[in-house]
Amino acid sequence: MFKKIAIALVCALPLNFVAAQETKLGHVNTQEILVAMPERATIEKKLSDLQSEMEKELVKMREEYTKKIKEYQEKQATMPETIKQARQSEITEMEQRITTFQQTASTDLQKKQQELFAPVIDKVKKAINEVGAENKYLYIFDVSAQSIIYQSPNSNDLSALVKKKLGLDKPAEVAPAAPAKK
Repeated sequence: MFKKIAIALVCALPLNFVAAQETKLGHVNTQEILVAMPERATIEKKLSDLQSEMEKELVKMREEYTKKIKEYQEKQATMPETIKQARQSEITEMEQRITTFQQTASTDLQKKQQELFAPVIDKVKKAINEVGAENKYLYIFDVSAQSIIYQSPNSNDLSALVKKKLGLDKPAEVAPAAPAKK
């Protein structure tokens, strides 16, 4: 009996050794790769131009706002009450427009950045997937995002085993149905 077990173990060892050799893990730093992409310079130039344009508009708005406040402060003592209230409302509206413009400009700039970088990011992801498949990696981790960015179709999903270990593999109890009313 002992000989049979020993022979089985000896036969199984080479299989385990081969399986262990096939389990390949790797990592990349996508931030480093994106910085090295030639498209990045063009994208950053476009974003910089857009940001400059938005900043120029904001400067114009602030100058107009400052001018209105200065004018109001100089003339408020001699203004009739109705004109004073109209000017105050105008100044308040300008403050709101400036705040709204700043928020909208920031959001628009972020959207434009995502839009311009999306094809580059897709290109990098595609290359990573190809490298993973060609070199038979099981997983490739992205160290800059601390996540898995490639997963082989041959990888093992252990979720069911973990659920079983936690006692979550039992079917959910179904509440009894209420009797139907006639």
